Amino acid sequence: MFSASTKEAIKAALAIVISICVALWFQWEKPYWAAIAVAVMALNESFAHSINKGHNRLMGTLLGTGYAFFLIAMFSQDRFLFLMFFTLFLGTCIFMSSDEKYGYVFSIGFAVCSIISCMGGFDNQITFYFAVLRIQETLLGVITFSIVYRLIWPVNTEQNFVQRFETSRETLIAAMSDTDNLDIEALESNTANIEKLYQLLDLPLTGSYHLKENIHAWRLRINEMAHIQDRLLELASDELSQTLDWAALTEKMEKLELMAPNSSLIDDVPFVMTEKKNVSWHHEHRTFVQHLNEDGRKVLQGVSMFVTSLLVWIYLPVPGGFIFPMIAGIFSSMLPTMPPSVIKDAFFGVIGTGTVILLQYIFIMPMMTELWQLALFYFINSIVIWKVFATPKLMVHRILGINLLVVLTSGALNLTPVYQIQTPLLMLTTLLIILMIGKLFTDLFRVKSIA
Repeated sequence: MFSASTKEAIKAALAIVISICVALWFQWEKPYWAAIAVAVMALNESFAHSINKGHNRLMGTLLGTGYAFFLIAMFSQDRFLFLMFFTLFLGTCIFMSSDEKYGYVFSIGFAVCSIISCMGGFDNQITFYFAVLRIQETLLGVITFSIVYRLIWPVNTEQNFVQRFETSRETLIAAMSDTDNLDIEALESNTANIEKLYQLLDLPLTGSYHLKENIHAWRLRINEMAHIQDRLLELASDELSQTLDWAALTEKMEKLELMAPNSSLIDDVPFVMTEKKNVSWHHEHRTFVQHLNEDGRKVLQGVSMFVTSLLVWIYLPVPGGFIFPMIAGIFSSMLPTMPPSVIKDAFFGVIGTGTVILLQYIFIMPMMTELWQLALFYFINSIVIWKVFATPKLMVHRILGINLLVVLTSGALNLTPVYQIQTPLLMLTTLLIILMIGKLFTDLFRVKSIA
């Protein structure tokens, strides 16, 4: 009845709306925190990826909350030490954000620390209140997402894995059946697909009973598939030194049964398994020097951007109180870890999507008097954002659109709704200024490729 993308849009919109409504029912402030948690989890390609992201988001929330308590308790009377330790935490989080397993914990950790430290206003009680509220909202978002995605059109990790495996198998069989006319683009795409298969096997497999039962056999089959992929890439680049029995490999690949993946794909076929690898299928543990060389520039970029934003906030009459340094801190931790093109996309996204949402906030939302009207508003807008920005290249617009949707209209989500145009306009202006500062330092620290 519905396409896969439409189903995903409906599930995401429903989870966002339910999280907002439940937060309002509990009479919690900042219901949009729960909605953002749902949106971030919904962006992942599988339920297991999403649950893993939710777990890391919760851990990052606890990390950021703990460090915010440390800053307020120790340095609330000394702004220099407060900002110094705050900036040190920023550098540490940017440095650790590239970690494959725990990187997101540090990324969200600094964002939460920035929000709680700034919104608390150096008051212990207010800081504690917002810290507890942030944890509650994050938990609500994770639970709501889990229930909705489990009950409505559920897609477990096993289905995703089998679909990807079949795609890779078909690609390899087609290549081995006609080795004289190899499709280089298809093989390169298959490299990324095999890497995804490795990642799926490392995720929680709750509910994927067959996959969990045969996990060891599947690891062996994917590893063998990776070696076949390497030999095909060598053949395509005329680097293959030994002739392989492609017909035997094709036959073994075709006969592999998904329900019992115990038959080797390369057994008795010589020269397939070699020490040489064209692709690093497993990320090796980096030394500290390698880590420093790869991420040192990102740390300098983020710290420079944040310090510059602080100087702008201190010495220029920037309105909005804590909003400017709070958003500056969040963007300073996120932008250095992203491709430079994200800033341009975010800039036009803020102007375009932000304007559309602001017009609805001005002309439509003040007429709403019931909760169901508010829920319908967010449901329709979430589906539109999810469908319009459906391609991988537009994912930044999708998450930015959901954030702008719930943040710019946050006045309507108060326990007593308040409609003021000043706050959304201030938020948009602040975002554009910080993006311009980010653009400056992104260009300054960009690594130029030498042709």
